[in-house]
Amino acid sequence: MRLPPLRERKEDIPQLGAHFLKESAKKHGKTVDRIASAVWKGFEAYDWPGNVRELRNLVDSMVVLD
Repeated sequence: MRLPPLRERKEDIPQLGAHFLKESAKKHGKTVDRIASAVWKGFEAYDWPGNVRELRNLVDSMVVLD
């Protein structure tokens, strides 16, 4: 089974990002309602060499710093 890298599945970024946001907010005991649209555009333009783990770590860092 071949799972394409995230850079080939850009349409999955909003769903994955929303899931990671909810997961991370709960983990850190924070209320984070949304990610700004400009950030979503940046996510879609990025190539994600670290794949899904990089997206998860970035969202987690954003929640911690919020």
